[in-house]
Amino acid sequence: MLPNLRRIFASFRTEEEERSYSRKAFFHLIGYITCSVLFSWLVRKKVISSPVVSSPIHALS
Repeated sequence: MLPNLRRIFASFRTEEEERSYSRKAFFHLIGYITCSVLFSWLVRKKVISSPVVSSPIHALS
């Protein structure tokens, strides 16, 4: 059975360092989720508000 890698790496760090890494990872995750939701919302808003072009000829005029 494979050893728990997180526990192995954590054993080489102090509790304060481990807490710092954990906090940093958490905020990176929250930032990633926030950006993903924001970009999805902006794209969806743009798609909904943009007029649908029925043919390529109308798009050029």
